[in-house]
Amino acid sequence: MDEPQALSKSERKKARRRKKKAAEEAGALQLNALADVAVERALELAPEVADSPNRISSERVIDIPMATVDAARFVLKRINEALAYGEWLDEIEAWVWELDTSTRPAMTEAGEESGVELRMEQVSAFLGL
Repeated sequence: MDEPQALSKSERKKARRRKKKAAEEAGALQLNALADVAVERALELAPEVADSPNRISSERVIDIPMATVDAARFVLKRINEALAYGEWLDEIEAWVWELDTSTRPAMTEAGEESGVELRMEQVSAFLGL
């Protein structure tokens, strides 16, 4: 009987690269799907945020769990593109809330756990300009 031969160093390296590439592609697909849901939710919240009586009461969380700050920043770019296309950027700003740097508390349980949330609020008006 023939025994299976062990893979050479080169073959093992190629197998690791293929596995890593497949995992990265799956992660990218998952992040894009997450971004699609977040964009949809942001566009649903936009009229509510814009119609709020003031900036403080306009703050809303886009209740989509974010695993990392980098993922949130990627999704934020997609949200801003959609807000620009819908002509909301003059009235609304979207931003990444981080537990370590923000003075505001988390608005969701997922935000408390991960330390990251996506939020929207009215654009701040600068007085004296």
